[in-house]
Amino acid sequence: MNTSCKTILLAALAVAGQAQDRTLTVIVHDYAGLSDTSINEVETLSGILLSRADIRTEWVHCLGHQPGPRPALCDANLETGSVLIRIMPAHPVGQPNKLGDPLGSAIVGNSFATLYVFEIRESADRNGLPAESLMAYAMTHEIGHLLLGERHARSGIMRAVWGKTEYGEIAQRWLGFDVAERRALREALPAPGSLVADQK
Repeated sequence: MNTSCKTILLAALAVAGQAQDRTLTVIVHDYAGLSDTSINEVETLSGILLSRADIRTEWVHCLGHQPGPRPALCDANLETGSVLIRIMPAHPVGQPNKLGDPLGSAIVGNSFATLYVFEIRESADRNGLPAESLMAYAMTHEIGHLLLGERHARSGIMRAVWGKTEYGEIAQRWLGFDVAERRALREALPAPGSLVADQK
C-alpha cells in the first residue's frame, strides 16, 4: 500500500514538474511611460494568473524599466515561446472596437498584442478596480489570444466582453482560464529542450 501511494505521488510530482517547466518570454515595449511600480504590479499579477496554468513567465523590457544595456531579444525575431506586448497611451482614434471598450488587441499571426492605458484606466475607475489589476488581466487575456488563437470563450478570462460578474471576479483575483484553456496554453509552449532540437 505504501509503495503504491509513493508511486502515485512521484508520478504526480513528475507531471507537475514537467508542466511548470513551460516558460513564456514576454517582451514589453512601454510607450505609455508607466512607473516602475505600476509595471511591476501588472507583470506580477499577470505572472500569477499564468502560473495557474503552470506557465512560468520571463519579462524582458525594451523601452524603460530595464537597468543596463538594451536586451538582445528586443532586436531579435520572435521565437516560439515568446510574445511581444506594446503598452500604448490610448486606443487609436477612429478604430472603435465593436465588442466594447478596447482594453487591448492581439495580432495572433505576428505574436504581438497591444494594451491601451487610457481605456483600461477608465474601465478600472467605472468598475472600482485598481488600474494595474485590470491591466494585468487585459494583458493576460491578450497573451491568451497569442497562444490560443482569436476565438473567445463564453466565460472566464477569455470572454470577449467582461461584465459585472467578470469584474467582480477580477476584484477577487478569481477570474481565470478554464481547465481546457490551461492545458492548451501549456501545449502552445515548447517543452523543455525542444527549442534546441527544433533548430537543428
